[in-house]
Formats: sequence, C-alpha cells, structure tokens
Amino acid sequence: MPLINTLESKFGRFAIPGLVNILAGFQVAVWVMLLIQPEFFQFLVLDRGRVFAGEVWRLVTWVFVPATTSPIWLLLMVWVMVMIGRALEQAWGAFRLNLYILGGLLAVMVGALIFGFSPEGAPFYTTMFLAFAMLYPNQELLVFFVLPVKVKYLGMIAGALLLLNFISVPSDRLPILFSIVNFLVAFGPATVKGMGQRAEVSSRRAKFDSAKIPDGEHFFKCAVCGKTDVTDPKQEFRVGVDGEEYCVGCLPKKA
Repeated sequence: MPLINTLESKFGRFAIPGLVNILAGFQVAVWVMLLIQPEFFQFLVLDRGRVFAGEVWRLVTWVFVPATTSPIWLLLMVWVMVMIGRALEQAWGAFRLNLYILGGLLAVMVGALIFGFSPEGAPFYTTMFLAFAMLYPNQELLVFFVLPVKVKYLGMIAGALLLLNFISVPSDRLPILFSIVNFLVAFGPATVKGMGQRAEVSSRRAKFDSAKIPDGEHFFKCAVCGKTDVTDPKQEFRVGVDGEEYCVGCLPKKA
C-alpha cells in the first residue's frame, strides 16, 4: 500500500515496539486493581456523557479492562496476546501494527461518541487474533495445551462466534461493527481481490474442462478402416482432399 509506505517513511520512528505487550501489561494491572477495588471499573468504561464532561481518559481505558476475573484465564489470555503481538510485529513491523491497533481504537472511540454505546475489549482483541489467523493460517496452537489445531480453524471459530453475537445480541451490533473496522480495512480489499481471482480461475478451468472430449469419444476416425485415436492412440491421422479423415495407412494417394 503506497499510502502506508509513505506514512511509515515519515512517522515510522514514532512507532511503539511491543505495543501489544504494553496492552497485556495494563490488562494485568487493571485486573489487580479491580481485585482490590471492584468499584474502580466505573472509572474505566467508555461513557459518552462522562467523556463530554471532561473524563477523556475513558476513550482509552475501556480497552484495559480484562474480559475475565479468573487468574488462570487471565494468564492464558496474556500469553496469547504476547504471542500474537510478537508474530504480528514480525510480519508487519512495529509501525503497521501500531497503525492497526490505533486505527481500531479510533474507530471504536468515534462510534461510541456518535452512537453512545459502551464498548468492551473482547471484540477489539478478537480482531488481532483474526489478523494473526490471516497471516499465519497453518501455524498450530495447542488448545488446552494438548490438542494441536491450525490457527485458521481457530480464526474461523472466533469469527463465527463474533458473527453469532452480532446476530443474536442487537445491543452488541454497533460495538462489534466498529471493533472490526481495522480488520476489514486491512484484509477486506485483498480478500475480495483473492475471491475474484479464484472465481476467474474457476471459470477458466470450467471452460477448459468443457472443451475437453469426453472419455471414450474419439477425435479422429479413419473413413476406410475405422481406426480412431482412441482405439489406436499411436496412429497418425490426416484429412484428405475430399474432406474425410484417414489414418496414414489408408490415406488416398491423391490426398
């Protein structure tokens, strides 16, 4: 993408390496704070009215709220985040990963301020996993540290659950929609282009297959002896001056 290349050449030095690790660290810190003081949650959620009243930190702090209260699931979630962050940064570089994350945050902020919904971090973090699945589809993860499953299948499950939640919970539709804007922008055009190329290849293949002679049917047949290119595949055939097909042995002398 020429635009991203231009932005990276101008602002790449401002990129924050390990940004996903920082987000994971804040998740742990907030989990500890909520364990000590559960009411602290009320100061973190994105509330449009409170933002307009001056509590602008809420535009960002909502993404630090962990999706679980279990320490085991929290550690598992943080481990996955760190792994995904390292892989995405290796594939994209720090600047592009920063752009992906900050673009997603900005989309959710704008949507929340316009429509007044209160977002949660889960859909936003799902888009990072979906990006990981798109870039590393055949990498395997050990589900429950036992069952090896390719990331592309886990990505399909995550996407399906997100879609199911979008359909079944009307109040979550806008938060989910704005949370996946970064994913759609990053992978939508390439996906559509790839689908178009695959459709074109399938169309060409279908035309080629339709032009083939069905099994068992001949293309040449000698008008004298009846040999065909099926019954005698090594035989050579010619078309005589009379327009009839002949094998080389039966070819009229004047042909």
